[in-house]
Amino acid sequence: MGRLTAVFIVLMSAALLQGCIRVSTTVSVNPDGSGTVTERLLMNRSYFKTMFGPGKGEKQTSAADIPSRENLEKNASAMGEDVRLKSVRKYTEGLFEGYEAVYTFRDVARINISGRPDERRDADSLRTESVIGSGRNDRVGFRFSRDSLATLVIVLPESRSLLEPEIRGTPPPTPPAPDQQKLSLAIFREVFKGTRMRLVVAFRGEIVSSDAECMDGSEVVLADVDFDRLLLEESHEDALLNLTGYGSVSPSPGELFNRVPGVRGETKQKVTVVFR
Repeated sequence: MGRLTAVFIVLMSAALLQGCIRVSTTVSVNPDGSGTVTERLLMNRSYFKTMFGPGKGEKQTSAADIPSRENLEKNASAMGEDVRLKSVRKYTEGLFEGYEAVYTFRDVARINISGRPDERRDADSLRTESVIGSGRNDRVGFRFSRDSLATLVIVLPESRSLLEPEIRGTPPPTPPAPDQQKLSLAIFREVFKGTRMRLVVAFRGEIVSSDAECMDGSEVVLADVDFDRLLLEESHEDALLNLTGYGSVSPSPGELFNRVPGVRGETKQKVTVVFR
């Protein structure tokens, strides 16, 4: 696969561990290199109550509980020494609820970003806390320079550490029967209804040139997995079965990125944007 689906594989793996969630991370960059990181982490209310309901004698925990400031500040530190927590508030989208946190930075070249929701755990809220001290080989980095124009190079993670995790299950000696594959896919469709994971870089200014392959206006879309669209594509059941771990072959980048509806993102390791 090379490096082509690195960010996608990270987000997909995180989704498989977390359940019905929506995660959105937007890095907004100004022409002087400063900017903000806006993070939204939401969970389906009914799913949250089912999975994380209180034990006997315990208080019900709401999916909308905001993480403690201490944990949010740890999130900021994990992104870089220059990153500071600016604000946090409850946030709701339909049946999904959670929080929106906004962080500021002065130099984009000194930050690194991960869109993984499973890097955040906090028992008093959405179990959200960045893992401090973990490797940075699965994170997005940046290089910034400015002359008459601002130039930002987005460096996506190498895929080897993402596609070959340290702990891997032993593959079954024989492929599952077709009915088992279909059952796995049906469960996959049901569990991930409404789930979406998005990681983008937004530019506050006029973009002069860019070699990005996946853009929405002034945003470079590094990874966008919309399960509602993905799961409705009956013609791509083989690709979906591969994502659940029950397919016969691994999907190639060409089968997924920007070809299968619901799966979009950058296929390069480095993307350069010139703006002012």
